[in-house]
Amino acid sequence: MKIALCQINTIVGDFAANHSKISENYRQAMDRGADLVVFPELAICGYPPLDLIHEGDFIASNKRYLRRLTDETTVPLIIGTLHKTGEKIYNRAVFLSDGREQFNYDKLLLPTYDVFDENRYFTNGQAPRVWDITAGGQTRRIGIEICEDLWDDDYPLKVTSQLQKAGAELIINISASPYHEGRLPERLALIRAKVGETRIPFYYCNLVGGQDELIFDGQSLAVDWDGNLIGMGAAFDEDLIIVDTEAPQTAQPVSMEREEEIFRGLCLGVRDYIRKVGYREVIIGMSGGIDSTLVAAIAAEALGAEHVHGFALPSKYSSDHSVDDARALAENLGIDFQVIPIQPIVDALEGNLPDLAKLPADITEENNQARIRGNILMAYSNKMNWLVLSCGNKTELALGYCTLYGDMVGGLAVISDLSKTDVYNLARWYNRQAGRVIIPENCINKPPSAELKPGQVDPFDYDLVSPLVDKIVEDRLSPRELINGGYPAELVLDLYHKIHRNEYKRRQAAPGLRVSPKAFGSGRRIPIVNHYNGINTEDFE
Repeated sequence: MKIALCQINTIVGDFAANHSKISENYRQAMDRGADLVVFPELAICGYPPLDLIHEGDFIASNKRYLRRLTDETTVPLIIGTLHKTGEKIYNRAVFLSDGREQFNYDKLLLPTYDVFDENRYFTNGQAPRVWDITAGGQTRRIGIEICEDLWDDDYPLKVTSQLQKAGAELIINISASPYHEGRLPERLALIRAKVGETRIPFYYCNLVGGQDELIFDGQSLAVDWDGNLIGMGAAFDEDLIIVDTEAPQTAQPVSMEREEEIFRGLCLGVRDYIRKVGYREVIIGMSGGIDSTLVAAIAAEALGAEHVHGFALPSKYSSDHSVDDARALAENLGIDFQVIPIQPIVDALEGNLPDLAKLPADITEENNQARIRGNILMAYSNKMNWLVLSCGNKTELALGYCTLYGDMVGGLAVISDLSKTDVYNLARWYNRQAGRVIIPENCINKPPSAELKPGQVDPFDYDLVSPLVDKIVEDRLSPRELINGGYPAELVLDLYHKIHRNEYKRRQAAPGLRVSPKAFGSGRRIPIVNHYNGINTEDFE
């Protein structure tokens, strides 16, 4: 039996476009001799639909396009769809062939952790089921799973082992599994463990593409009864994989450096976000610093240099090298570059605030500069229909070292899930893989600074602070655990306080692309009003 895994990039709510893509891939699979064609979870409506499933004609539209697809089906097909019975909505897989829906299966395990909230929308299915499927002249007992059903170690119901007990000879899992770094080895190890327990071949079809903050990496795979990888989909790209169960070929896992994996994921996230929200071009405030430099490189790779506009917006505090480094990067990338000095605007603003001018200068004057830059970027965004990319990294956003309505303006926060350490690592990798200096060495080597007052440099030792912030945010280690682990108590408590105190800023930030297991956004829900200190501080006084 030849099984086709169609790793496609869908758009939530665009039923016509999704149907067209499904039909095209289905035809290609048949042309290549497929006996059974498989598509990802909720491929008809796109994943995740969230509250759209409660709006107007959404479920009815899904039903109409499922009917169209059913009518077109000859060769057997398995695909993810929605189903509603009464007030209950199900995340469903359907088996279609010869113009009919032959059977269906409703997702059993509904994830409710991190970015997932599926029990808000869906009702659990009843039980694992196995069907006799005839395809390519063969009848096989096939068990169907939907995404989380594979990840059953933390659930009472063990779906895969139940399918084994029901007599499954082959298991197919249709997924919309979001990316974070290191996800492929994790998936492959889990599937091989399931195969090792059951001795049942496993076929896994995953979604690819960007949807809001989520990036789906594809990397569909097939594993034979002995745990050998016999099919592997592309990373961060659409693919159609044909695996012959009778004559399997050995496949190799996608091999990438960590930095390449993250960079490619971010490029996909940027490209799809811009395309799917209806923009073609972007604008970036370029300071010559490492963050805006990396964002410009990602944007140029994702969209093409001709669609990227870099604006240097120097004040009287900006050093000559800031503009020079930004210009050098723009030339190396081949992107549009313009310089608009902001000091006349700063002087005009502060000259019209006489009551404030009587008071000592403080962060107010610094924020004025950042907000003027934000206004200029947004003016060009409105007039030219360019989306603003904001450039704050995860470490700075965690600590609140960013200005609301200033450097935080934008439609997409590209590197908001990259620590400062990772920003430097990706910049060095980018030059290394290019075989030449594209990101100027001065951008990487100079002390980081917002340049909002004379002689200013960032008030952090990022080599110490950045990993510590990750331990608090991503690993969710408590202050007590960190202090007991040898970190200075004063530093730990200060960072913990800053992270919680600045939640109100992050709530107003642009959506950011998730590349870590715990990103700011829908997967991390912290109250804005929050007096929890994380520890009894008296123990450390």
